[in-house]
Amino acid sequence: MSIIITGDGVSRGICIGQAIVIYKDNIDHTPSFVSENQVNKESKKCLAAINKLKTEYKKSSSKIRNNPAITKLMNMQLSFVNDKSFKESVLNKINNQQFSASWAISSEYYSMKKSFEDIEDKYIKERLIDIKQMIISLLELLRSRKKLDIFSNNTIENKIIITDEITPKDIIDIHHSKGLGVITSHGSRSSHSAILSKSLALPMLVKVESSINIIKDGDKLIMDPENQIIIINPDEIELKYFKKIQSENNSLIKSFRKTTNKKAITKDRIKVDVMCNLELSEEVKLLNDSSDGVGLFRTEYLYMNRNDLPTEQEQYQAYSKVFKKVNNKPVTLRTLDIGSDKEVSENMKVGQVAKNPALGLRGIRYSLYEKNLFKVQIKAMLRAAKKGKLRILIPMITTLDEIKKAKELIDEAKAELIKEKKSFSHKYEVGIMIEVPASAIQSNVLCKHVDFMSIGTNDLVQYILAIDRIDDEVASLYDPTNPAVLQLVKQVIETCNKSEIDITVCGEMAGETMYTKLLLGLGLTSFSMHPQAIPEIKNLIMQTNTKALRTKINAILKCNDYQKRLQLIESL
Repeated sequence: MSIIITGDGVSRGICIGQAIVIYKDNIDHTPSFVSENQVNKESKKCLAAINKLKTEYKKSSSKIRNNPAITKLMNMQLSFVNDKSFKESVLNKINNQQFSASWAISSEYYSMKKSFEDIEDKYIKERLIDIKQMIISLLELLRSRKKLDIFSNNTIENKIIITDEITPKDIIDIHHSKGLGVITSHGSRSSHSAILSKSLALPMLVKVESSINIIKDGDKLIMDPENQIIIINPDEIELKYFKKIQSENNSLIKSFRKTTNKKAITKDRIKVDVMCNLELSEEVKLLNDSSDGVGLFRTEYLYMNRNDLPTEQEQYQAYSKVFKKVNNKPVTLRTLDIGSDKEVSENMKVGQVAKNPALGLRGIRYSLYEKNLFKVQIKAMLRAAKKGKLRILIPMITTLDEIKKAKELIDEAKAELIKEKKSFSHKYEVGIMIEVPASAIQSNVLCKHVDFMSIGTNDLVQYILAIDRIDDEVASLYDPTNPAVLQLVKQVIETCNKSEIDITVCGEMAGETMYTKLLLGLGLTSFSMHPQAIPEIKNLIMQTNTKALRTKINAILKCNDYQKRLQLIESL
């Protein structure tokens, strides 16, 4: 008899295969000590494990070359165990209290865990997952087990991996070792590992709390992240049904890909731009003729998870790769947007830690505070755009004054390039992100001072509804279809269309098929999404008559019943 369990789906794709259980929470729970003459040996073992972990991570980084973003992502987690204070504390417990190396590391984790209990910020608390996974990795090395290597050999090929938690390093190893999918007992959709799995199109389910205990090695699994279910040891009827769905999905994807090089034109002859969002350097290789350009390049990933700042030259090289790949199509580079759920190194932090990072010094506020950092970024963008179409996108705009000050700094950056005798593009557009109610409401004023606008639905929904989108306790209230959200989105689209400036939606809504017709009905003609979402979205656009949609939109905008509103959207 089959068993069905549920979790939170991260990335789409039905997987059918055997389970392999990798990690279990094996952090020591019972104190252990060594004799005085063993202390020195335990200290050396501890340091050797830390150094070994460094080596393992360097190996993983080398698997994805020219990808500083992913490397930095992994280095951030490694920094937890490589931290000077961490090492000193662990070694002190070994040398002065005669703790075993294993217990010294475990007890340090418990101390850190206790300190995290008093932190209110949900995102920061979730970083304990990263710390825990590094502790487990250290302990595995300390115990001379080869758990770290298991993701990089043929034992996981065509297998579905079951684990407590997982690191970005593990995700990369699984991807390159041809693992089918990942199921974790803990974690969240907003974790770094989840973000990476989505980018690499690796199906994943998180928060499947019972998985590690219920699923056994060799169990036959059906994994369906989209419907958030796992079927353990399915019967023949279930297996036949999901194989059919899997085959249909694969065929559908193939058929979508046949049309991706065509322009997205609706049945009533409305041309729609379908662009892509980029986060990681590796994603540049996903760009092809199916995309009408880059609608959003999140440059903050060049700054995150590192101990230094990216130089102008480093940024120039990263941006140049994108311009080279798109063949003279528009490239939208968003200036630095740190804060909220985007962690940065200590040397980039200003003042005290914000009690509410989402409302603190982030986006353009940070750039106007750290003017030189902003200008370095702009100079790199302008230099990289010598043979391309650059669109500079300013995040978190709330006032007209911020736009004017940002433009002044762009002019200063140009003057510095001239003085330094560096060649750069004099042709570029400046646009703003609409992601707070203030900018949406003032869009009729702000649009007169910019060349284009982009609606960031992720943050806009969060700020309109006063809901932390990474807080699991209120996640169910996060609703992009809320009438207040849709009314503001409609207002911005109509304002831009009337003013004849480009307006794009680049948030998660743009890449979700259930919202495609809704956005088209609101008058949107430019979408930006993850590259892998383009074929299906483009195909849907080409099958749509926008005139027929607009007659139904008013009913959706006026509907305050959530379930009825979803039914109306599904009927479009």
